[in-house]
Amino acid sequence: MDNLWILTEERPKPSVIKTILKTYCEDFNERLDDSNEEISIDPCIRGGAFSFLYEVVGVRVSGSDRIFIKTVSGSSSFLDFLLFKQEEEPNEKSDGNNLLMAIEETKTRDNESRNTGVYQRGSKFVYIESYHRSVALYMLYNEELEARKMKKPSGTNIFGTNMLLTLGVKVIGKDVNRWFKPFSSRSELISFKAGMRRPPEGNVPIDITEYLDRIEVSGRLSKPEGKGNIGHDPNIGALSMIAKTLRVLGYEKDIVITKHGVSQSYIDRTRGKNKFLYICATLNIKLKGIIMPPPASMPNSYWHYEMKSEKVTSILLHLMGLVHGMHTVYENHAGSERGYFKDKEGKTIALPKKDKDDKKLYLPDLVLYDEHSNCVILVEGKKLSTLQDGIKEIKHYDSIENEFIRPAYSEAKILRYVSVFGGTKREYLHNDVLIYMNIHGEIFINPHAPECIKKMFRAVGVKI
Repeated sequence: MDNLWILTEERPKPSVIKTILKTYCEDFNERLDDSNEEISIDPCIRGGAFSFLYEVVGVRVSGSDRIFIKTVSGSSSFLDFLLFKQEEEPNEKSDGNNLLMAIEETKTRDNESRNTGVYQRGSKFVYIESYHRSVALYMLYNEELEARKMKKPSGTNIFGTNMLLTLGVKVIGKDVNRWFKPFSSRSELISFKAGMRRPPEGNVPIDITEYLDRIEVSGRLSKPEGKGNIGHDPNIGALSMIAKTLRVLGYEKDIVITKHGVSQSYIDRTRGKNKFLYICATLNIKLKGIIMPPPASMPNSYWHYEMKSEKVTSILLHLMGLVHGMHTVYENHAGSERGYFKDKEGKTIALPKKDKDDKKLYLPDLVLYDEHSNCVILVEGKKLSTLQDGIKEIKHYDSIENEFIRPAYSEAKILRYVSVFGGTKREYLHNDVLIYMNIHGEIFINPHAPECIKKMFRAVGVKI
């Protein structure tokens, strides 16, 4: 029988995985047996070695034997989750794969960042079509978002979501029937954008203007400090979505981006190898005043299994902790989407970028809490090659400890460690290293680690 395979760059959350499986069953006529209230994502560890595979336990899907999760990275602009149905694990070269769903997950609230919540992710839905045209597309708003469902969304939110719907993206976790609908024509798209609130003075507005032979869309692609590069992610997403929506609505003439701030020297230097330039070539978008490069060859594959990033070990530690009853306080695995800080009662807050002294707030990749021992563990994920950097960085955690952890977890013991991935060593590395895993999946735990950590790894056969 076939298995379900979920590939992701993120730390998979049980609630999100369960929502994806429910959506899969609804849209592909399968049945979900989720009689258990909670599901678990269990690392597959045998003989003290991790197989770089997780299994979803506590839920069954008709027509599938088992449900597996693997950590991957995108070659460029990558949606958060891919779901395959097939017996063997998906092939990196896409040969013989049966990809059914591609899902982007977000927990950004509308009032926190209007552009990030919709626009910044928009280019991902455009980019994937160069590799997979028939896959079903989804935007998933997870459980940490919708505290104010009755409040009318911002104009930016409505405009962006309406474009996603026009592109055939199914929106989950947000009431689309009340505020949102697909655009029926390009004139409706242009009119809606023209009626939106203008940006602050000095910002380049996104304006859409139709002429007899072209449509011009203004929007800055280079940040002011970017020196002519393409690096303004929210606008990259917005302009990609606008252009794609115009094409879906049947517009075949030129689409020209104006007031973009991109330099010819940057275009010549990159030779078209940039996610937005890939999209320009696909949709026949031009940049005003720029000689566009010949279409560059896109990366050979849309994704690859992750075997280099420090997040391989930090995500394993995180999921092991959850299986054994620990709680997530904070997470930001190797540049993945930042989580919210959670106190003992589960209340969430977004951490600032600076501390109370207006200095950089150093944030770990992972913070776990063990209630039984009243212990908070801060972890900085590193590769073996950057181990010494991690040992130095954990010395900068005074602000997050004093301003956030101690007030929320009074009288808890607070410990700082590094988690490490890579190389072929077969030994305990350093007193500041909590867990080391080599490229063969062999796991080595600090013999002086908290008992809660040693206990959970002993339970899966890791010798300490």
